[in-house]
Amino acid sequence: MRHGETEYNARGICQGQLLDVGLNERGREQAQNLAAMLQEKNIGAIYSSPLKRARQTADIIAQSLNLPVNEHPQLVEGNFGAADGTSMDIVRTWSTYPLWINPDPKYDDVHYANGESKRQIRARVLAALNEICTHEKAENILIVAHSAIVRFLSWAIGQYIQQVPNGAVFEFIFENGALLPARPEKLLLLSCCAPCSCAVIKTLAEAKRNFAVVFYNPNIRPYAEYLKRRDENERVCRLYGVDFVELEYDNERWCVLTKGLENEPERGKRCSVCFEMRLKRAMEYALANGYTAVASVLGVSRWKNLAQVDAAAHDASAATGCLYINVEGRKNGMQELRAELIKELNLYNQIYCGCKPQNKIGEN
Repeated sequence: MRHGETEYNARGICQGQLLDVGLNERGREQAQNLAAMLQEKNIGAIYSSPLKRARQTADIIAQSLNLPVNEHPQLVEGNFGAADGTSMDIVRTWSTYPLWINPDPKYDDVHYANGESKRQIRARVLAALNEICTHEKAENILIVAHSAIVRFLSWAIGQYIQQVPNGAVFEFIFENGALLPARPEKLLLLSCCAPCSCAVIKTLAEAKRNFAVVFYNPNIRPYAEYLKRRDENERVCRLYGVDFVELEYDNERWCVLTKGLENEPERGKRCSVCFEMRLKRAMEYALANGYTAVASVLGVSRWKNLAQVDAAAHDASAATGCLYINVEGRKNGMQELRAELIKELNLYNQIYCGCKPQNKIGEN
């Protein structure tokens, strides 16, 4: 699991192993809530990074579970070098950043100036896991660590997550020196329309990924437009043999949440509220129906801000405890495939997002 929140986390400051501060009030509350949840996990041992934020999280949980905390130096967060202590708004502008968050193994040796590479971080943590699991008799072990550690371990088993909320718990199996998923993948893909999702659906289906598509778009108006997009999305799913789930058309609630934001531009505040609402609902459905993670195509369109979608996904994941993973929809030939499929399948290709031109389509 990742430790609870610190003031650096709250302020959006990159916090590696060089910034050693404890939890803030919210972080302590997260640890206390986790302690109650972990009562059901039959935890037999607790190991922690030696950094204050992790150790304090572990101590709160350990007190509730009546277990000692074992520190392991190799569980420490990555050394992010020049990025450590820098605002993430600035770090995201660096040329290194897109490569740092890219899970492709060809970028494993990327690092910030004077920092550790992704490969180095993963290698030392896997060595720590091997040591812990070799000597520890308990079957279920809680490890309190950091975001980069969780992210890079997840990438190692094909779970391409970017968002690791404070206090989030991730389950793995470590067996015969190998890290494995705790259970088989069952992915729920939130789709906004057929043109944005067709290439992703085709690619996931051909890769034989276990997934279903969920259609939850109460932002689309008028209702006749909503039905057109739903039907086209369902048609694509039938074509590729993918299960299709339609959730409620809760436009009234969407209107309440976005009240006062009617004049926001594309990529404005209304989009963030809209994304988070839809992602939260998809995650709630996923948790209730046995899915292991949620992904989305909300950032596929060039009109959308992918970082804005990721931020909304982070908040929704933190609120629900559901894992969010990224699927490629823009790069590596996906836009070209998307254009081909729109033409080949003669897909209805709408000219607006759904909520923006309300005054132009005759329905308030």
